[in-house]
Amino acid sequence: MEIPKISIRKIIKNYESILFDSYGVLFDGEKPIEGSKKLINYLNKINFDYFILTNDASITDQERSKIFIDLGLNIDSNKIISSGSLIFNYLEQRQLTKKKCFIYGTESIRKNLIDKGIILLNQRDIQKSEIIIFSDVESWPSIDNLNQLLNLLYEKHKNNKFIRLILPNPDIIYPVGDSNFNFGAAAFVDILEKGLYRIFGEKKEYKAIKIGKPSKMIFEIAKMRCKSNKIIMIGDQIETDILGANKARIDSALVTTGINNTDKNINTLYKNNQLQPNFILESIRL
Repeated sequence: MEIPKISIRKIIKNYESILFDSYGVLFDGEKPIEGSKKLINYLNKINFDYFILTNDASITDQERSKIFIDLGLNIDSNKIISSGSLIFNYLEQRQLTKKKCFIYGTESIRKNLIDKGIILLNQRDIQKSEIIIFSDVESWPSIDNLNQLLNLLYEKHKNNKFIRLILPNPDIIYPVGDSNFNFGAAAFVDILEKGLYRIFGEKKEYKAIKIGKPSKMIFEIAKMRCKSNKIIMIGDQIETDILGANKARIDSALVTTGINNTDKNINTLYKNNQLQPNFILESIRL
């Protein structure tokens, strides 16, 4: 059965809350996607309930809001729910806020966690870590870093100790401009996990805990903030946006302006119902 197409106007008419992905939906990593400025202005004007669900964990929601506003997207920080902002929530819920953490991330994310009372170690003390967080790796991804981490975890294992690995952003790649892509933190953590699997076999201690889409935590928070249960997720990544929405029992629309923008990618959806959106959205233009 062919997946039906839907327009953004019909979505606004049929739903009472919209969850937008950021990259590939509202902007392409460099500039706003065609139609996004007009759409956001219209939603603000009619006081429509919407939130931005982004796996970007490199900056705070306040910094993300400023970037949006500078680009002409008038999105307040209270409308942004990022995987980076959920790091503290995860630690607090599991009573881990007093654990010693090391984070690969920007200074703003580090400061945000320190201000909330999280103990963050410097690089020279990484061996004392009880938790390692992979918030952002733009200045990190090197084979030397991966080798050091692999051997650190191996040494800990020999002493019957484990370091908890947390990956806020499960995106393997993300768009940068019209036709370029970068690897995300998940790509490098995936390499690390594969190395650990070859040494230790299947051990849950060596699987990074993912808190961004498609994990349920970010969707649960979004559902609590939405004013209505008539919610739809608009995203461009099947394995995060669509899968996460389906698991959270939220309707979903795959927009074809981001990563999944070819017929080949869309046709693969038929093979797995969990990856199949309710609708195909060709554009967010009004």
